[in-house]
Amino acid sequence: MQRKLFVDLGHSKRWPGAVGIKSEVDWNRAIWASLQPILQTLCAKKGWTLIPVPTSFFIELSANSNLVRRIKWINARSKPSDLLLSIHGNAATNPNVRGVTTCFIGGSESARLEAIKLSQAYSQATGVPVWNGGAFDDRNGRFGRIGMVRDTTPFALLVEAGFVTNRQDMATDIQKAAQGIESFYAANF
Repeated sequence: MQRKLFVDLGHSKRWPGAVGIKSEVDWNRAIWASLQPILQTLCAKKGWTLIPVPTSFFIELSANSNLVRRIKWINARSKPSDLLLSIHGNAATNPNVRGVTTCFIGGSESARLEAIKLSQAYSQATGVPVWNGGAFDDRNGRFGRIGMVRDTTPFALLVEAGFVTNRQDMATDIQKAAQGIESFYAANF
């Protein structure tokens, strides 16, 4: 049984997410440009298939409808044994707040531990500090749930790869960010 690694870039050009020093969508895509070739190599070594999730759909009436379509697209193509990474950027009204954290499905201790490992791998590679202990329970999100980790079939982690509202986080070397994420998947799955 071949495992799939889905990569969701969070948001779309029409619905760019948070905006600060950079827009969240531009930050996510910059990381992906460096991450895709090294994940492709990792997947080839492990016998996995790397599957980028589409970022836009024909009918896209809101950011929420875009999210729902991405989740449905993933679920139609995945199994519980697959993996899902969603790449995002965080935001705060205070421009001094910085760091990486990873959202996980609340109530799962194993998911919380994996979230911490991903945040730590990113931090170690980039020097971006770990924020909020490195793990963010999806039930603490503003809607009481984060659909990308709660409503998808594969095991999902959503990395908030720094704050788009913080100059230091946005000055992070993109290649190091990609290497941090890749090192987590290489070591843990």
